[in-house]
Amino acid sequence: MTKRLAQRPVDVAKQDAILAAARAEFFSVGYAAASIERIAAAAGVSKVTIYNRFQGKENLFSAMIGNECMKMRGEIQLLSETMEDLRAELFAAACSILRFLSSPDIIRFERSIGAEVERYPEMGTLFLEAGPHRMQSLVMQMLEKAMARGLLVEQDPKLAASHFYGMVKGFRDIEWRFSNADDAAQSLDTDSIAASVDRFLRAYRP
Repeated sequence: MTKRLAQRPVDVAKQDAILAAARAEFFSVGYAAASIERIAAAAGVSKVTIYNRFQGKENLFSAMIGNECMKMRGEIQLLSETMEDLRAELFAAACSILRFLSSPDIIRFERSIGAEVERYPEMGTLFLEAGPHRMQSLVMQMLEKAMARGLLVEQDPKLAASHFYGMVKGFRDIEWRFSNADDAAQSLDTDSIAASVDRFLRAYRP
C-alpha cells in the first residue's frame, strides 16, 4: 500500500507528460499525421507505456481533448453563487469563452480536425463529444443555475445555451478560421459582446 502511494505522483507526472506531448503533436500535425513514436519520445516514455494506458491513438486523442476541456472549465468564468449582477457575470463568461475560442492553437487545431473529418469521420464524433458538447453543457449548467434562481425565464436550457453562445460568438469563428489565427484575439470587441449579452437578457429576463 505504501509503495503504491509513493509511486502515484510519478504516475500522474508521466500521464501529464504524455498528454502534453500528445497535445503538441495533435495540435501541430493533426490526427492522421500524429505519431505515437514522436509522442512517446517527447514525453520520455516508451510506446508500450502509451499503448498500455490508452490502447491506441484514438483513445489518446480523446483523452487529450478531455484534458483540454478540463483546462477550459478552469479558464472560463462561470456564474457565482450569488449572481448579484447577472449582466456583468454573463458578460465576463462570454468574454472568457471567446478568449478561449480565439486562442491561435485552438483555431489551428479545429482547422486540422475539420480537414480530416472526411477521411476519419470518427474524429468528428470524438471532437464534438469531448469539445463543443462539453462547452454546450457548461453553458447550459450556467443558465440553468440562473433560471433556478428566477433571474432568467425557465425555458429549454439547451435552446437558451444555443441562443447565448450564438449571440456572443456571431460570425467570429468563421472569420477566425479563414484569417490569420494569431490576430484572432485582437478582433474581440467588448462593446459587441456586451450588446449581445443585453439582447440575450431582453429575451430571457422575467
